[in-house]
Order: sequence, then structure tokens, then C-alpha cells
Amino acid sequence: MDNVRTLRKPSATHPVGRAGGAGRVDYSLARKATLRAFHEGRLSRFDICDAHPDLVRAAKFCGTKTPDACPICDQAGLVLVAYVFSDEFPKNDNGRVWDQPDVGPLLAMHEARLYTVEVCIGCSWNHLRSQLMFSNGRSRPAQGSRGSTKRRGRAST
Repeated sequence: MDNVRTLRKPSATHPVGRAGGAGRVDYSLARKATLRAFHEGRLSRFDICDAHPDLVRAAKFCGTKTPDACPICDQAGLVLVAYVFSDEFPKNDNGRVWDQPDVGPLLAMHEARLYTVEVCIGCSWNHLRSQLMFSNGRSRPAQGSRGSTKRRGRAST
């Protein structure tokens, strides 16, 4: 995971701690490395402007426009698209695009990951901007645990 930093910043709504909290992974250094490789000729435009048609469609109709220009085609208005994934969501809600006002209460109730992708509708540039991990404060049992602390087998006397 080159050029990726994990930042943990406490806040009133999401304190960092063992049972609850939020974590952020920022992909700006990976973005800079990709753009540097493009400008140096090590990557072509076809290598980096490869957004899936569904991602471009989501950006067009559900994304949040920014004042930032595309780093590839200089077209104004990069679009941010937010996807939320959680093991606690119903199957049809997992991985769908969420509007910014709707995602806050959702993340307060569930343990989830929010992925933000920047997309250019003009040239199909796309890059993962950040990943936020949210915990609603409930501690989860370790995987494989079924809540029982009994030992299996013969009891010692």
C-alpha cells in the first residue's frame, strides 16, 4: 500500500477508541503518483481515464459537483460519488450510491465504510479519493466466535 496514509482524527460524534470511532484513509499521494506517471509518459490516457459506465452515470445523476478542474482534460467540475458498504446493510443497500445528506444518519447507526471517488464526466478520469471507516460504538464479537466461552471437550476437575 504505497503512498497511502491512515489518519485518525477524533471528533465529538466519532471518538477514536476501541469500541467506536472513525478512521480515514486518504489516497491523495497515490493520486499524485498516478498523475506524475501520466505526465512523464509512463501511463497513457487510456490507462487512467477508464471509469466504468455505471460510475460515470452515478456521477452524472447522483454525484456532488466540485469547483476542481479535471487533472487530465482541465474540464471544470469534477464530481464526487459516495458509496457505502457494510455487513449490516440489506443486500440491495450495500454498495449503492448515497446522497450526502442521507449518509450521515446511516453511518451513525451502522458500522460501515464510505468510499469517495472523484470522476470526470468528460474524459472518464476516476480516482478513489478517500475511505472513511465508521463504527457505531457497539463492540463486535471476534470472527468465528459464537458468543460462548465454554471449552469443548473433557472438563478438568
